[in-house]
Amino acid sequence: MPCRWEKLWSAMPQQTYGIDRRASATDLLKTLLAGCIEQAVQDGYRYFLDGLAEGVDLWAADDLIYRKQHGTEVLHLIAVEPCLHYLESRRSGREAMLHYVEHCEAVVTMPYQGKFSFLRRNDYMLEHSWRLICVIHKTSGGTAYTLKRAIRERKEIACISMENRDLLFQFAMHFLETGEKVPQTAAERFAYYHGHPERLRLCQSLLKRYAKW
Repeated sequence: MPCRWEKLWSAMPQQTYGIDRRASATDLLKTLLAGCIEQAVQDGYRYFLDGLAEGVDLWAADDLIYRKQHGTEVLHLIAVEPCLHYLESRRSGREAMLHYVEHCEAVVTMPYQGKFSFLRRNDYMLEHSWRLICVIHKTSGGTAYTLKRAIRERKEIACISMENRDLLFQFAMHFLETGEKVPQTAAERFAYYHGHPERLRLCQSLLKRYAKW
C-alpha cells in the first residue's frame, strides 16, 4: 500500500524531476532517514533502540542491520516491543519483523496492554536515549507526543518533517541536478553516505531548513 506522501510524488509531473520514476518518494524519505542514522554514528552513537513497527521503524532497522554487517563501527540494535505477544498478534508485516528481531541483540517487551501501550513504549525509548530520530507528518499522534516530550527534555533531535512538502521536492532536485541515482536499498544508502561527508551535510541542511518543530 502506498504511503500518503506517495500521492504527492505521483501528482507531480515526471518532467519536473527528470529522474527515474522507480525512485519513489519513499526512497527519498528512506535516504533522508539513513542520513540521520549515519550522522548519529558519526557523532559517536553505537546503541540504537527501535520500536518494532511497520514503516519507519523497520526502514531504520534495515539500514542499521546492513551497517552492522558492513560498517567498521560496532553497533548494537535493541528492539522495544510495545506489549506482550505483539509479534504473535500481527496480521501483516510479521515476517519482516521476525527477520529484524533475529538481528537484534535484545528485545525489550513492555508489560502493558491497551491503547496506551505504544505511548509507553515510546516513553521507554526516550527515557533510555539521548537522541530521537523520527519522521513526523502531523501534529497529533504518538510520534508528535514523543517529539514534544523530547523537546521539553532537551534531547538531541533528528526529525524529518513531512509537513513541508518542499523537503522531498528539494531533495529530489538535488538528484536531478547532480545526475546521481536515488538509493533504493540499504546497501545503496550506505554507499551513498559512506565516504561522502558533503552528502551528509546536505541531508542535515535540508532537515534544519524545513524543520517545523
